[in-house]
This record gives sequence, C-alpha cells and structure tokens, in this order.
Amino acid sequence: MKDTGPYQLLPELSPGEFAALKADIAIHGVLVAVEVDEAGNLLDGHHRVRAWTELRAKGVRVGDYPRVVRRFGSEDERIGHLLSLNLIRRHLSVSGRRALVADLRSRGWSTRRIAGALGSSKSTVDRDLSGVPYGTPARVVGADGKSYQPSRHRLQPSVVVGSARDQRRAEAALAALGDEAPGRLLDVRKAEELGRIASLERRRTQEVPHVTDGPAWHVECCDFRDLVIADASVDTVICDPPYASEYLALWSDLSAWAARVLKPGRLFIAYAGKLALPDHVARLGERLEYVWTGATAMPGHHSIIRSRMIRARWRPWLVYSAGPYRPRTWLLDTATAEGRGEKAPTDHPWSQALGPFVQLVAMATEPGELVVDPFLGQGTTAAAAVESGRRFLGCDVDPGAVSLALERLRT
Repeated sequence: MKDTGPYQLLPELSPGEFAALKADIAIHGVLVAVEVDEAGNLLDGHHRVRAWTELRAKGVRVGDYPRVVRRFGSEDERIGHLLSLNLIRRHLSVSGRRALVADLRSRGWSTRRIAGALGSSKSTVDRDLSGVPYGTPARVVGADGKSYQPSRHRLQPSVVVGSARDQRRAEAALAALGDEAPGRLLDVRKAEELGRIASLERRRTQEVPHVTDGPAWHVECCDFRDLVIADASVDTVICDPPYASEYLALWSDLSAWAARVLKPGRLFIAYAGKLALPDHVARLGERLEYVWTGATAMPGHHSIIRSRMIRARWRPWLVYSAGPYRPRTWLLDTATAEGRGEKAPTDHPWSQALGPFVQLVAMATEPGELVVDPFLGQGTTAAAAVESGRRFLGCDVDPGAVSLALERLRT
C-alpha cells in the first residue's frame, strides 16, 4: 500500500481516541473495510491501518483487514468521495474545518461547492478562507480540459477484497479495465474476468503481422482452414478449441483437417467441454480414430455449472489418431494444472495452465518434431513446444490472441 499523504484530509484522532480504536482492533480486528484506489493509495482508514500495523509490530495476532478497491475518473471525484465518507463520521472543530476548507480550496473547489460538501454556509467558508491566497473558480476543470461539476453521487467502480493479495489483484484488474470499468460493486474474480475481456478487445484494434517467424516457431493470423500446410507433415496436433454450441460445426472441420495434416498413426489431442463432450467426441470421430480420454485436475476454484449445480475441478482432453494408432511411448492419462486457476487480468479469457501442455507435448512427440496448434490463443501449446525442444506451427483467427501469443514467445 502506498504512502497515505495527500488523502488524509481530516484531522488526526486525539491520542485518547486513537488508543480506544487500537484497543478495539486488538480484540475484534478491523471491522470496517479500508478503502484504496486503483493505484493502491490509501483513501480511507488511515487510523485503522496505523493501529493494525502497530499491533502487528508488537506481536498482537490480528487478522488481515478487509479492503474496498475503487477506481475514480478524476482527482476531483476521488476527493469528493473521501469527503462523503468521512464527514458523516467526524465532528470537525473550528480549526479542523478551516484546515479542510483551505485544502479543498487549494484543489480548485469553488466556495459554494465546499460549503455544500461540509454542510456549511457559503459565508462561513468565505470567513474560513479569509487571508488564504487562492482564486475563486466557479467550476472545476477536469483532466480532459472540460469544465464541469462532478456528481457526488456517482458510484465508482469498486472491488471488495479481504487481503493484501486480493487487493493487488483488484488494483491490477481495475488498471486493465481502465475507463471501461463498470460503475458498480464487483468481486475480484468478476473484475479480473472483465479486465481480460477489455484487454483483449484493445489488442484486437492493434496491427498484427499476418506471418511471424521465430527460432523453431512459425505463427500466422488466419483461420486454420486457410493455413498452408502439407499433407501428412505434422507429428502432433495439440489444441484447445472453443466449446460453445455455436462452434460445434468447427469440430467436424477440425477432424477432417487433422486427418489430412497428421502423419499416419500420430496423435491429435484437444481439450474439450464437459457439457458438449458427447458432441465433441462424435465430431472428432468423423475422420479420426478414438484412442483415449484424459483429464487435467484443476486445483482451486474454477467453473461453476449452475444449470447442473456442479462445481467443476477438472477438464477432459480427447486423444485421437490419424488412422490406426501407432504407439511410440507410454501415455499418462492424468495431469494436474499448476497453481489454483489464477490468471492475470491481461491474460486471454480462455488461457490454460502451461504444465499439462508440457506433459502432452512430451508424451506425443520426440525432440525436434513438429507440434501444431490451430487455436493459438495465448500460446500455451507454443510455449510448451518451445520449452520442450520441439518445432511449433500455430495460427489463430483472432488478432488479439495472436498478439498475446507473440508477446509470450518473444519473452
């Protein structure tokens, strides 16, 4: 959490008041959430944090404090929110009120607006400002250069969290959302999900090369059906196609395409959706031969299938071959994803853990062989192939996904 400096607008608690707060926190913990902005600046709860920090330094066992992470459109909006939070809790002395009036005046607030925020008359504010060398702007000028009177009732994009770790996640998610952050209260997972979607949409507006070559890898921005690739030239296909019902016909095309490009007897491996699993099995079987079904265990909190009241903690992967299967090594039909399903707010919404793909590449190919992924996504198969000393060829119709994959391959 960053230095609290500019956002401690109201006077410090008296020593007695602070001692009482500290004693209560020692017994009950911090009960009222601390507020921070999207950059980690402490906005509200300075005394709570100070008491908590001092207690922890003395070895008192107090749990982490709850946080609300908010995003503001302007500094003016941020200050208005702080006032609305604090003025209903604190009774200001005359000297405290005068100090606050001078602070707000230095930030460009009109005397009328200061009076409204503090519940005072304009004449009182004028008296408090007597001798303070500031002008009298009628309106506030925002960062966009426009003159306006911000609404004090606008709901800021906010994320409620319960730990320092989740606070960092919330800050990153709000940063990824930027101006597209919705003006409502979110949980951290929803904020991250929206952040990934917003980040991908921004990438889609950027220029992406149609063809990019790197050491032992080749990436194209195109539909896999348009990818120029020789018949029977691929050692394995490993991919994660879209699962939704509107993409079902794509699985038939994928079956025909893989049967053409794979060497005889070589493996095709695809993550599949559980709700559509029977359909995916049937479509792939149109041109490929079924070999096996594997599973990736996914620790932590993952998908919730509300229509079936199921909490999903694994993902199936289907193994087929081009023509009769010709085993070359033993296959292990289970894998475990590393971590607990964490994704950065700038990751692809469908990104997968790397570890299981490294295992699949190692089982399906030998060093130097060619791995192909027709649904490149964030480049998980690509990274697994390069890490394992295989050659890689991949494509994706989405320029945002290609941008993410290229960024990953180049680092």
